[in-house]
Amino acid sequence: MKRFLCMAIIIFLFIPKIMAQTEKGKWMINPEITTFGVGGTDNDKSKSNRFNFGLGFKGGSFIYDDLLVNVGIGFDINKQEKWKDNSLQLSGGLKYYILSHLFLGAEIGYEREWLRDYEGDKTLKNNYFFFGADLGYAIFITSNISIEPAIYWKHSFADRLNQYGFKVGFGLYF
Repeated sequence: MKRFLCMAIIIFLFIPKIMAQTEKGKWMINPEITTFGVGGTDNDKSKSNRFNFGLGFKGGSFIYDDLLVNVGIGFDINKQEKWKDNSLQLSGGLKYYILSHLFLGAEIGYEREWLRDYEGDKTLKNNYFFFGADLGYAIFITSNISIEPAIYWKHSFADRLNQYGFKVGFGLYF
């Protein structure tokens, strides 16, 4: 019973401090690293010698308590044995914080991809409009900085874009 009371006191002391960061009118900058893609559109071309790196920057404002509206830009580099592709994304979306820690995100965006086939010596260009979703958890290390691991999914219904994986973001609250 003593442990339960101690944990309850700690939670109630820290939650109000953390909840203040997701109040209406606050701003957030959110750089993300997505090097942990576990699946994607063209993974069947080559399973060996795979390199994947993604970096994104999002920023936005809380329009209501716990509801963030954001815009973002990002790029991905995906290289395998016989091909590589680079892509640039522009997106806009919403992120909703549940109990100021767990969050759900949704976004729509545009992606431009340059696919280089080493055997064919030509570059293909693809354009995608996509829908993305993520589920994550904000771990506040200070009152204004959080680490936000999340699982994500990005899909285009009109084209063949389908990616999912794990990403880590950093939240900076102002």
